Amino acid sequence: MNRQRVYFFGGKGVNRAALYWLATSIVDISLFNGAILVAGALLLALLGWNYRRSIELAPGLYRLPLLLIFGCSVATISTQWLVSFAQLPVGLFLLGSYGLAGLWLAPSVWKRGLPVGISIACLLPFGVQFSTGVGTPARIFTAQVVEWILHSWQITAISAGDVIVLETGVAYVDLPCSGLKSMWTGTLFLLASTWLEGRQIGLRWIVVGLANLVFLAIANTARVLILTILSHVLHQSAWAEILHVPLGLIGFVMASLLTWGLLRWVPKASSQSQTDDRAETTLMSLNWRSLLGVAGLILALAIVPVPQTDRAIATVDLSRLQWAEPMQTQPLALNVPEQKFFANYPGVTTRKQQFQYGDLTGTSVLVASPTWQAHHSPEVCLASIGYKIAPEIKQLVTPDVTARWLSLDNGKKSAVYWFQSATSTTDNFNARFWDEVFRRESRWTMVSVVFDRSDSPESPAVKGFIKQTHDAIDALSS
Repeated sequence: MNRQRVYFFGGKGVNRAALYWLATSIVDISLFNGAILVAGALLLALLGWNYRRSIELAPGLYRLPLLLIFGCSVATISTQWLVSFAQLPVGLFLLGSYGLAGLWLAPSVWKRGLPVGISIACLLPFGVQFSTGVGTPARIFTAQVVEWILHSWQITAISAGDVIVLETGVAYVDLPCSGLKSMWTGTLFLLASTWLEGRQIGLRWIVVGLANLVFLAIANTARVLILTILSHVLHQSAWAEILHVPLGLIGFVMASLLTWGLLRWVPKASSQSQTDDRAETTLMSLNWRSLLGVAGLILALAIVPVPQTDRAIATVDLSRLQWAEPMQTQPLALNVPEQKFFANYPGVTTRKQQFQYGDLTGTSVLVASPTWQAHHSPEVCLASIGYKIAPEIKQLVTPDVTARWLSLDNGKKSAVYWFQSATSTTDNFNARFWDEVFRRESRWTMVSVVFDRSDSPESPAVKGFIKQTHDAIDALSS
């Protein structure tokens, strides 16, 4: 019987996982972000020194800190079952830690510092790793919105994950274009303004916070849309390069000004004395009943199981692929950048090969991975090595395989790709991504094939090749 790990706030399981994630992430942080973290730590130290007289040596069971502690505990356990985002448990752990600090701080001081605690919990996990967690869904969402706008303007475009394929080229919505950094900085601006102006965190503040994210998302989408039109529709790449940074800065400033204006709608927090603070609490003393109630809640959380968070390294071993006639293959070595990239993800197996299937010849790349971070939209690689990609048509190539068919170099070559798990096959990277996020399936194999000549997806040779490749991988997955 497999053992289940139990995570609860204060238990070593979730704390150890969160601290391990933070430690391994900070090791790879950029010099600039590292300097920001050091400056933030120094600022917190100065604030702590300034409010040192408000720290109480004897803890009190204050209502709001306790609600925050146990709310974060329940949310952590829930997210372990529902989604697979490493930053969410880490953020909840940091926020719960601030709730724990509230048991030693005067409630008025704790409430004034709540924007700082929220900012650390929300910004630190995503600040050290912009490219993971929400990075991919942000890029996917931006690409799909831009695709929809282009279609409404009668411009042919198809979104494949975070790639926008047009008749004139491929626009890749990369990490800087995802808008994450502007959202990160904009949220920091909102929290700093809230703290400096003494605004009250409540329902109105939450509305302003959501509006802030919407403003920043709209500004970033408009920026990507303008750059895509300049580069791939009007063929003004030089202007797109010149306007890349100014457009982002203008959008950020406009969104921040709108947010700052909305913040005037949020009332300021009223000052309270230490006596008033204690009057607001429901648990005034550390009597045996209150201690027993808190202990009971901790015990209840401790016995709630969560799914295993450690990834099973035993993924599809592509070296064991067995090919039947008429498939003939010859292995190819990965280049140095490919080797370095896949080495970052444990459990990933790859197979790159030349093939001949009857009169079909070409090159195929197979990547089996337990994490979406080792996969991507193959259009990116094809465009990066010089292929010109025409807008593709999604076709059901065989009854068992939904693959995406590409025409390369003005019809001189063809390509096909799909993502395959033990239970399903799709041509949509988004489907592969969300399946892992919502814990339906994490082990997938990416198949990317380039044929040496132009062909039709309806030809018997192509269908036979795709079916044999799919069946060979399926035999290993099941």
